[in-house]
Amino acid sequence: MELQTLTLNQIKPSKNNPRKSFDDETIAGLAASIKTDGLLQNLVVAKPKGKSKTYSIISGERRFRALSLLVKNGDLPKDYEVSVKIEEGLSAEATHRIATIENVQRENLSPLEEADAVVGLLQDKMSVDDIAAQTGLSISTIKRRLALFSLCEEAKTALSNKDINLSQAEALTVGTQKQQVDFIKKGHLSHYDAKDIKDYMSDDKACLSYALFDTKLYEGTYSSDLFGDDDTTFFDDMEQFWTLQNEAIQLLEYDLINNKGLDPVEIIKGYFHEWKYRPAQDNELGGAVIHVSSSGEVEIHRNLVSCDLDEKATELTEAKPRATYSKPLCEYIAMHKSIAVQAALLKNPRIAKELAIVQMLSGHNGIRLELHKCLRYFTEEDNQSTSFDVLNMTINSALSAFDITDDEDVLRFIQSYHGVGCDRIKSVDYYTTLKHLSDEELENLHSLLSILCFGQLQCDRLDTNEDSLFNRVAQDLKVDMGKVWTPDEPFLKRRNMSQLKDVISESKLSPLFGTGDGYKKSKLVQSMAENFKRIRSTEKPNDNEKIAHKWLPAVFQFPAIDPDAVTECE
Repeated sequence: MELQTLTLNQIKPSKNNPRKSFDDETIAGLAASIKTDGLLQNLVVAKPKGKSKTYSIISGERRFRALSLLVKNGDLPKDYEVSVKIEEGLSAEATHRIATIENVQRENLSPLEEADAVVGLLQDKMSVDDIAAQTGLSISTIKRRLALFSLCEEAKTALSNKDINLSQAEALTVGTQKQQVDFIKKGHLSHYDAKDIKDYMSDDKACLSYALFDTKLYEGTYSSDLFGDDDTTFFDDMEQFWTLQNEAIQLLEYDLINNKGLDPVEIIKGYFHEWKYRPAQDNELGGAVIHVSSSGEVEIHRNLVSCDLDEKATELTEAKPRATYSKPLCEYIAMHKSIAVQAALLKNPRIAKELAIVQMLSGHNGIRLELHKCLRYFTEEDNQSTSFDVLNMTINSALSAFDITDDEDVLRFIQSYHGVGCDRIKSVDYYTTLKHLSDEELENLHSLLSILCFGQLQCDRLDTNEDSLFNRVAQDLKVDMGKVWTPDEPFLKRRNMSQLKDVISESKLSPLFGTGDGYKKSKLVQSMAENFKRIRSTEKPNDNEKIAHKWLPAVFQFPAIDPDAVTECE
């Protein structure tokens, strides 16, 4: 590297500068500083290659622009010479790397410019640790900038124009690019905070337009709004949807490889990280990525080549560890809690009536009354609940007015319920029957129908929101799950051995099972469930049994306490 002077017209900005925008006011301020104190720091330029006589800026474009402004304003002569350091023999990758690091270190780059810079450094074979060390960016910031890189162009424009803030932009990265575009086209971006956007992006419903398969193969029902187009009509049976969709995805993969000549073809479910790929060059064989969102939407990205990146960069965006409480177990918990709240509502018609009004005015559980699925859960699954027994007795009594008396008819009522009643009774027959009910019977039936529709929403996850309607109602009812639920085999068998040992320790069952070592899981689960049932049925537990008698996981509180919840900090 040598130091010499060049005139400004011998120097040109680099097209690879990670900074894409320059603030005129800050350039003018820098020019004023240079006019007063002189150029305090040299520019770094690359020696020309071939027949070119122009030196390309590696670092110092802001200083170059400020000097050019001074020449334009007549404060410096046109042939003004500037002191520069000349780098010779650098590869394009090395030049880009030096320029990028210098800019990130010394300039206030925008988040999007930082995102481009980080991806560029990774694709120049730099490791995440080296990027963090040389730029001063934290690992957490690097991870977040990588997510921004994959935003759709509309979202990037909105962020650049300050139509959305950084938090909103990061929330948009949860969705696919199509979801991002659809959300932005709705307008009113300022009305949605980051949480609202994340909720929208992570909606697991699959609409009709997502289907790659012939929808004639689908035998389930649909939910639709008044317009009923493909984007507002949703599959009710997601299990059947996924079976058909996965088969269609496999056929799509075969077609891309064997008929379109793309190789390799990756199927990615969840998040697609665009920064891990680059477009295929001329005469280069490119592959494809079939990106499947959590809601079943499919996007195809063609002619891509996977980049050879730092392993740690890939790990930053890997899926999170499996949650302590799986979706089936969250559903199990939600069902028990929902049925317990329903049973408690039976004893408090005042809150039930208030709840009915809330649901009817706000459409909290849908415009039409719809039985909560905890009822079907307990009629179809081999699960026991004293709360369901209470509800079942009340339902039997109420339905007797409609000649629905035996258990089979009651089950059919629950399974086929849409609006009021089951399919074998016409609306006019209900109306005629209701005429014969006393005011008290009619009032009780009204409350019962409202109660049967209420329960925890989103049953495949823990309800940790203290302000959710479900938790507020449960708190007002003073529902104590410890009085209506006993740790049973369906719960315990969904815990691994380490978690079962924690249960033994927390509930003080050690005198019976020690640490749990030496037991086969199935035998341990059975014995623990039997002992919990025995202890819970004991009116006067001994000193060793008192804690087990009251033991209740924190997820059964209202709201649930999630053991996986952490406060994310930079």
